[in-house]
Amino acid sequence: MRQLLLEHLEKYPLMQPQDCVKLFYQSRMGCGHFLSGSSQVQARLQKEYQTCPHTGQLLFESLGHDYCRLHLSAFDASELSLETLGNLFVYSSQQPSAGENALKEDLLMFDTMVRSKEVPFALSHWESFLSQYQSAGFPAISHSDTYRQAYHPSYRVLHRICRDYWPVLAAVDQLMRKKGGGIIAIDGGSGTGKSRLASFLSAIFPAAVIHMDDFFLQGFQRTPQRLAEPGGNLDYERFADQVVCPLRAGKPFSYEIFDCTCGKLSGVRTVGDSPIRIVEGVYSLHSQWNSLFDLKIFLSADLPVRLGRIEKRSGQFLLQKFQEEWIPKEDLYFDTFSIPDQADIVVDTGTFF
Repeated sequence: MRQLLLEHLEKYPLMQPQDCVKLFYQSRMGCGHFLSGSSQVQARLQKEYQTCPHTGQLLFESLGHDYCRLHLSAFDASELSLETLGNLFVYSSQQPSAGENALKEDLLMFDTMVRSKEVPFALSHWESFLSQYQSAGFPAISHSDTYRQAYHPSYRVLHRICRDYWPVLAAVDQLMRKKGGGIIAIDGGSGTGKSRLASFLSAIFPAAVIHMDDFFLQGFQRTPQRLAEPGGNLDYERFADQVVCPLRAGKPFSYEIFDCTCGKLSGVRTVGDSPIRIVEGVYSLHSQWNSLFDLKIFLSADLPVRLGRIEKRSGQFLLQKFQEEWIPKEDLYFDTFSIPDQADIVVDTGTFF
């Protein structure tokens, strides 16, 4: 955080202690304090976008930790609609914050920087401001008058996942605007964040999600011949029958769920009449139905990163299964059908989470 602050001070040399504290607050607490009703969010965004000056500012500016600023002066509403941007702001406001203790740690760091003259602020000015800020209970604050007059800030604080997946968001937004919806595939190796992305998109857009994990082979289907087949680790016959045909028809449907605890089908999942349908998971771009999709996304990450995520998520025992059995089958499928080459968007998620 120290280095980020110094970078902001270099970029905005007229920053006041108040603006530094605002930076810390946004970095640690996010934007939940700004949230009002959805209609008010959209109305304020529309008005501010229409009146803000368009400058050479970069679209995104890091706030450290989990948040960033999106500068409206660099935003292109033809790439992503203001409605979707408003949804991203609402989503970001609902994410958990680091909390007040984390904010206090940054204030203590800043206090040390002021006292050591690492930053160009008078100690008396800082101590007066900090005393008032503490007495008020560490609230959200505005930019200083000096900062506003010099830099005319016009931005929205967003969770970093919005920046990370910006090309995907823009592509889905275009589907909504041009076709009123569509069918999306999210493929990629284990540990690349497919389920996370699908969940995120379904929080921003009117979307239903179909999970490829629901279509793994039952015990009696696991013959040596089937398991040796590229993409054969999936019950593609059932997927074609229960999912592909209804998706093409564009109607609500239900499908049976594979239960990994018993190796059999157990229960039913219903997919509603949503404008966006997302198929997420390894094998979603199988050659038998890849022409089905309006948007094909492939996620990648270096293997050590993926293994670390898998171990954190599933434990050491299943990590070994992934390494020895499941990941080699995924790689065979990717290579045989050139899956990354078929994707409209390829995203390296190695640094995302």
